[in-house]
Amino acid sequence: MDLYGVLECNPQASDEVLKAAYDALVKLHSGDRKRVKELNEANAILCSDKRKEYDEARLNVKGKVFGNYRILDIIAEGGFGKTYKAETVLHRFPVCIKHAFNISAHDEQILVEEAKSVWDLRHYGIPAMRDIININGTLALVMSYIPGITLANIVKDKKRLHAEDVCWITERVLNILLYIHRHGVCHGDVKPQNIIIQEESHMVVLVDYGLSQIRPSAKSGNKGYTPYFAAPEQEAGGPVIPETDFYGLGMSMIFALGGDVELKKVPEKTPEEVCQFIKKLIKIDPMARPRWEKENLCQTISDVRQEAFGRRETKVKPLW
Repeated sequence: MDLYGVLECNPQASDEVLKAAYDALVKLHSGDRKRVKELNEANAILCSDKRKEYDEARLNVKGKVFGNYRILDIIAEGGFGKTYKAETVLHRFPVCIKHAFNISAHDEQILVEEAKSVWDLRHYGIPAMRDIININGTLALVMSYIPGITLANIVKDKKRLHAEDVCWITERVLNILLYIHRHGVCHGDVKPQNIIIQEESHMVVLVDYGLSQIRPSAKSGNKGYTPYFAAPEQEAGGPVIPETDFYGLGMSMIFALGGDVELKKVPEKTPEEVCQFIKKLIKIDPMARPRWEKENLCQTISDVRQEAFGRRETKVKPLW
């Protein structure tokens, strides 16, 4: 039994709100002995020092089944909640579940908007949205499971990538951005932590659409940002636009090259063609950055590869 659901409260509710809810519901359901009993049980735990113990047990979902999905292991943990590797109960197909238990009712709507932004999109570089389920009274998104390692973790291990590797990764991310931008979606959080590399196949997947927006307007604002990788207009509270994603990609290139993201500097000996391409992406004025209507950046980065390395393809050479 979900005790927060019994009190009709969000798990983030304060002790005072829980107590007020209990008092109001007991009064409302005074003639329903079963309902009052449930309310008393919820109050005895949630409005006492037993709440912390209950919360810990409630959030320990590993091995448990919710709907058609069994939780296997934790992939990541953050302020909003946890991301799990899971599987379908019947056929054991792998999936990824993003469980947002540590959010407000307003943030739940943001989660629903994330699902909406990619619900009908199908692209090799985008995790497919499969379902929205309820886990212990809070929302969870079910997506296709994406194997691989993030660009952030690769650089953490290797310190830097060869400029040619950074270029083919960039080319694949641009292909993804071209697709989602044409469908009216702006990612809003392009950064190394959200770029998954599948080394053997040289595939790239752009994940986490929690800050994305669908056809944003000047009044849209934004849902948040990541320092260093967020464009100036995003930090100022403005809406994300395609050019905002270009800025995040340019900063991710600097990071992958082993450069200084704070000073926006690339390492010495980085090919000049690559440096100039990055400079185009990270201009302060978003209107000074490239625009799909005027430039096909997928073709541009291919030309950069030809000029800097004498070839447009790497023949799937190892990353290191």
